[in-house]
Formats: sequence, C-alpha cells, structure tokens
Amino acid sequence: MNRDTDRANEAPLDRMESNGTAQEEPGSRRQFLKGSLAVAAGVAATSMWDATTVFAQEDEKPPSGPPDRIDDEAYWEKVRAQFHLKPDTIYLNNGTLGLCPKPVTQAVFDGYVYLAETGSEGRYQLWDEVEESRKTAARFLGADEKEMVLTRNATQGLSVIANGIRMEPGDEILMTTDEHIAGIQPWTRRARRFGIQVSQVHIPSPPGSKQEVVDLFEKALTPKTKVVFFCHVTRGPGLLYPVRELCDMAREKGIVSAVDGAQTPGMTPVDLHEMGCDLFATSLHKWALTPSGTGCLYVREGFQETFWPTSDGNGPWDDREQALWRIGPHGTYERPIRAAIKTALDFLNTIGMDAIYARDRMLSDYLKAQLMEMPGVSLGTSTDHALSSPGITSFGVEGWDSTLLRGILQGKAGIVLSRDQRRTHDLVRVSTHFYNTPGEIDRLIEVLTDVLS
Repeated sequence: MNRDTDRANEAPLDRMESNGTAQEEPGSRRQFLKGSLAVAAGVAATSMWDATTVFAQEDEKPPSGPPDRIDDEAYWEKVRAQFHLKPDTIYLNNGTLGLCPKPVTQAVFDGYVYLAETGSEGRYQLWDEVEESRKTAARFLGADEKEMVLTRNATQGLSVIANGIRMEPGDEILMTTDEHIAGIQPWTRRARRFGIQVSQVHIPSPPGSKQEVVDLFEKALTPKTKVVFFCHVTRGPGLLYPVRELCDMAREKGIVSAVDGAQTPGMTPVDLHEMGCDLFATSLHKWALTPSGTGCLYVREGFQETFWPTSDGNGPWDDREQALWRIGPHGTYERPIRAAIKTALDFLNTIGMDAIYARDRMLSDYLKAQLMEMPGVSLGTSTDHALSSPGITSFGVEGWDSTLLRGILQGKAGIVLSRDQRRTHDLVRVSTHFYNTPGEIDRLIEVLTDVLS
C-alpha cells in the first residue's frame, strides 16, 4: 500500500484521471462526475496488515480484504452491516465523531467486564493491550513506536504541543485564520502568560493552488517566527493543506512545524515521516472509528530532546531514556477504551486505507457534482483533489443560515450534519465515510431540494 502522504495529497484516484472524459467541456459538471466515478470504480486497494478482529458470530464477518471495485455496493453493504446504524438516521457527521464498528464496541465492553472481574490485577494485562494499540497507531500513521503517545483527543495533544515547544518572550507562532479553537486557545493563553506573539495568515477558501498556500505562508514569516502551525485538513471547508511543502519550508528556515491532524487519520493514508512535520496531534475517534476519547500525539525523534513535558506524573521530567513516556497518560485512565484502538485500526486495515480513501473520494465527488447543479448553492470545498479532503464537503445556500438549514434537514429526514460559521463562512458541512452510500447522498439532495423549493 502506498503510504506516501505527499502523493496522497494528490490522491490515489488523481494519478489515474488522465483516462477521463477528454471529449467533455473542461470543468463541466458532467465531466467532473463521470471522471471521478470511473476512476474510483477501478481502484483496487491492498492492506499492509492482517486484521485480528474478533466477531461475535461467523455470519457477521465483513469481507476479508479490499474490494475489487470501489463502486461494489454489495461489498460495502457487508462492511456497513458491521456498524450500529439506525435505520431512521442518515449519519453524515463523521468529522465530529465517527461511528465505532461492532467489534470495537464489543472490545470496550469486554475490557470493562475483564476489569470488573479481575480488579487491580487486570490493569497489567490491559497495559499490554494498550501498548499494542499505541504501536499499531504508530505504524498506521507512518511513525516509529518511540515517536507516538496516546492521548484523549486532538485538543489534548494540541495543548501539549503549545506548552511543550521551547520559546522565549517575543518569539512568534504563525498559524492560519482557519484554525480550530482548540488549536488557537492554547497559544493565546501562552501569549498572555509568557509574552510570545501569535500571528495569523489569511488563506483563501478555497485557494487557487498548493503553491499559493506555501507562498502566503512564506510571505508572512518574520525573523521572530519560531513555529508554523496549521491543519492537515480544515474542519469546515475541508481544505487539504500541502503539508510536505510547508514542513520542508519550515525545516529549511529552522522553524518548528506543528500540524493539527484531527481530520485525516482513517480518511486518507497518513505517513508522518514522509510529511516531515515535527509535531502532529490527532483524534482517532473521528475517521479512524476508535472509541470516543481516543487520540495520539506524534513527536519526531530528533525533536524530542527539546520538547518539554507538561506534567511529571510518570517520573522525572528530565529522564531522557523514558522519551515520550514523560508526556503519556498519567495515573489511572480508561485502559479498555485505549485497548480497543487496535481493534478499530485492524478493522480499517482489513479494508485497506487506499480503498477507504477512494470510497470517501467517490462519495464526496458524487455529492459535489449534484450540489453544483442546484441554484443558489455554492461549494465551500474545492473540487481539486490536491486541495480538498476526500471526506468533507461544505456548501452554502444563498439566503439561508446554515444552523437553521442543518436543523431542518435533521428534523425533516434524520440527516445528521454539522456547520461552519467561522470567519466569513456560513456553510453546511457534510462528512461522508466509507459506510455511507450513494443512496444516502441522493436522499440528502432530495430533501434539500424540497426544503429550498
């Protein structure tokens, strides 16, 4: 499986689009739809690891490998059967919280039953299970085991990052105007307490090209800039940042690169070594479908010597032999939940991240193509795969408040969505994942058309 994140930014599907419908008018809706679906349907993905997921009954097992065709709906129905999906709900809000598959919820239940039976002695067995989850997460994200620590979520990891980088009064962090509040607030607090400067660069939504993003960052740098911070994928418009290019730029100038990766693991292949960032925080309970309250923090091996831990609960803070142990979970924590991370990642690996990426891209392209034909509707997400996430599609409707529209869609048809009203945005956010179906997208368009008419 190709785990090159820089090439993943271009997307496995994009590398095959030269065989698309050249006879169509460039940029037309028909060409966009036909090219995207034809390419996606021909992708066959592979998995790097064998899954060890245990299922309750033999007939509940999902397919044992990736699909031959991404539009094989019979295959995806078997996958979909592994989720606790309610028949009266169309769940399109994976960017907020993903749905755990049945083997994951079973693993959490079994873990707590085991603790209830064994008490304190059971903690040691579960410690081994949690360690396996941590190592599996490291492999899943293209990192070494000694570079990864488990956290509760991206918010916790981003706070550790903001307080762990060594900076002096007057030093500057440069971030974008599209950052999540969980990424902004820790730096704002540190600025007020210790006199660092927080600066922001405005990135158009969407930008015209990857190079435009890099150029805007480079122009905003000053001699005081010590850290650049940005999302891998923004939560609202779904902008996919050119991570490798930005991290290379920072490294060349001796600047620390820190990435908010809350929206990418489980939606697109991620290779942290290929990306070249110093720090990466993520929530695994979104697209990676782990139990709620699970995430991880990556600290590049060569950067660990200068990274401060934020608590001393696990021993001497200056014990370099312990490396990231110093910033790991302290005291008693939810071991059954963290042990189930491995179960979720094994589930994804059984399908294969290339297949999941292609499925997510196919669904979002299908949605975008229909939205582009609706009067009064404008996309907030780029149609360029190099600049857009494979799973997040945001759109605005002229004359409509996105919060009101989202509420109507949920009340009228059980369609669960999110919205983005930061900066100048007033967008409805649709987060489609591999267990969603084209039929659910058709239903969204049907209900939206009815509401707007």
